[in-house]
Amino acid sequence: MRPLPGRRRSGSGERRVVPSTDMGRLRGILLALLLAAVATMATGALGCASQGVAGAAGESVAAATTVVSSPAPTTASSPSASSELAGWSNRRLAAQLVFCSVPATNPSAGRRFARLGVGGIVILGGGARSSIGSDLAAVLKAAPHGVKPFIASDEEGGQVQRLRDVVYPLPSARVQGGWSASKTRATAEDYGARLRKLHVSVVFGPVADLDVPGRYMSALDRCFSPEPKVVGTHVVAWVTGLRASRVLSTVKHWPGHGWATDTHSGAARVPSLSVLRRNDMVPFEQAFDVNVPLVMVGHLRAKGLTGDETPASLSRQALTYLRGRTGSATVIITDSLSMAATTKALGIKLPAAAVQALRAGADLALFATGDPVPVIDAVTAAIESGRIPRAEAEAKVLRILELKRKAGLAPAAQ
Repeated sequence: MRPLPGRRRSGSGERRVVPSTDMGRLRGILLALLLAAVATMATGALGCASQGVAGAAGESVAAATTVVSSPAPTTASSPSASSELAGWSNRRLAAQLVFCSVPATNPSAGRRFARLGVGGIVILGGGARSSIGSDLAAVLKAAPHGVKPFIASDEEGGQVQRLRDVVYPLPSARVQGGWSASKTRATAEDYGARLRKLHVSVVFGPVADLDVPGRYMSALDRCFSPEPKVVGTHVVAWVTGLRASRVLSTVKHWPGHGWATDTHSGAARVPSLSVLRRNDMVPFEQAFDVNVPLVMVGHLRAKGLTGDETPASLSRQALTYLRGRTGSATVIITDSLSMAATTKALGIKLPAAAVQALRAGADLALFATGDPVPVIDAVTAAIESGRIPRAEAEAKVLRILELKRKAGLAPAAQ
């Protein structure tokens, strides 16, 4: 999203040993391979559009997923899962898959969205006032059935920090990249504790993208370093620091936004899958190794990963690959589907983009502008028609509910 105005395996490809006590991880491996095979057979060969960035020729998702290792245990619908959600209507399920926004200057607008049962609400823009904590408490109280929405905020530091006025200003990621890992972690823990007091449960950060000079993210100082392992060190520090303060982190923007142009204004392309795996994906893999709770997917096209015309956020091939890397417990959220890289570039409206993202494998469809009601309507219709099978919607909601329980936003499973 715009700045404020003014694994299971290492990047080198070595296979990790799967603990013998975690048989669920073995089932996860087989599930990831099966999904990848089905997706490959259904779609045929992936696109081979010319690359706008330097890099070696891309390998296919099918080839890459043959070396996926040790995902977390699957949460696909089971008899117990179905019984937990048996009383949920299709519309209630659909609402949990939607993540809308409120302005920082008027967070109370989220009460209406909370009453709809949305999965989450992100705070956007600047100008937050000291009353935001009590305002967000009222938003949470409005949610039905005891299942409260995630309250998220972009808190990267520098130009992208929504709550600087009510917490404190953070330096940019580029400045933080020169810190020690212990300083980064301590800062994340302290900042997270203050967010928690304001009822913010999710940070859309840290940024795991590489700093590529002359590109969009670099120009805004939003990246820790050009070096993958340095980026990964600070990403892990933020993830663990926020976890210590009981705030959920969101590593972004997979598969790596460093080479891309501004996706707010149009389609963007990044290097091929083989290049991404050696470089841009490395910090994400480090985050997956420490069980980052959420991963945000960018609207990025990559040879060998997404095909010619479909961004990763809407690509079944890409999201199947990602699920194999994260395991089944991590929640996958799109970058804002309001951006031109999805709606304008593909000639579709927001509700259709949300349905496509969820069908492709995302758990949460995020958008920065627009009324959530038409999106909930479209997702409900997709579940009722079978375009999003009810079992798949339930699996997504169970994944979301598990995170909400950890954050104190949902009651214990029945």
